[in-house]
Amino acid sequence: MTNLTQIQRTTDIPQAMQRFLDERGVKQPEIVKLSGVNKATVNLISRGIEFNGNTRISDKYYKQIANAIGLKLEKAYWQHFNTFNFKQAILTFENARKNKERRGIDGNTGLGKTYAATAFKKKYPAIVTLVKCDEIANTKEFVISIAEQLEVPTFGTKHKILKAVVEKLKSKDEAFLMIDEFENSKKGIIPVIKYLADELEGVVPIVVLGIDVEKMLSNAAKKEKQGFIQVNRRWSFGWTFFNQDITEDIENICELVGIERKTVINWLKARVRDFGSLENIITAVLIEHEKSEEPITTEMLNELFAN
Repeated sequence: MTNLTQIQRTTDIPQAMQRFLDERGVKQPEIVKLSGVNKATVNLISRGIEFNGNTRISDKYYKQIANAIGLKLEKAYWQHFNTFNFKQAILTFENARKNKERRGIDGNTGLGKTYAATAFKKKYPAIVTLVKCDEIANTKEFVISIAEQLEVPTFGTKHKILKAVVEKLKSKDEAFLMIDEFENSKKGIIPVIKYLADELEGVVPIVVLGIDVEKMLSNAAKKEKQGFIQVNRRWSFGWTFFNQDITEDIENICELVGIERKTVINWLKARVRDFGSLENIITAVLIEHEKSEEPITTEMLNELFAN
């Protein structure tokens, strides 16, 4: 394995270190002893800090620690990138968390909504509850999906379960509720959202994420659809709209992964509209480049992605 990703350095390895310590009931000096990495560096890495002063900590120390604690590091051609939309999402989450507010993130598919929500949950696993509106789930199944994450009993009526969900969220030292794929919310789910919004107001922040969800709510409210009027009013402000143009992010990502040819970057900018497609293409060309030892060119891209 060559370079580690930022997620591996700041999240995966620090979390694995903590699990190692908890499972064995030992302290950090045990990792120092097993890895041969000095105490100060082990301490920084355990806290997700990548720099010792102005010097970035070498990957070799992370790898030594991973080997010592039995963590297998897989080779990654794609890594975490601080895209414009990702930074906007994290700012929205942090503001909602700080002010205990309702917020919404609206953006097309593939622009990083679910990725950002998952990253935030990974950062605060004990705080964040992340559920999604499944387009084939009924109202009770949706309520149960929240209850299961909170380890709340799922027997009884949906109202009984929902009350237990609210009580559990309110009882936590800190809680944060995220509802992804909100565009799939149905007539039956909307009253659940309203109930949660009312019962948790000022106590637990709620963020909804989806495609054209602000327009969906406002259009349904204009048609005076019951439930949608009230939910639209509760989310009438605080929307973050994702940037549809990712060309600047494509340039930055190409630079970070070592793609330098302007023709290749322009090829990507002209064709790619979402990060999922960008990940697939870049992963494929990096693997082909490594295997063939040929430079990454538009010819390689055209051969791999003729259609």
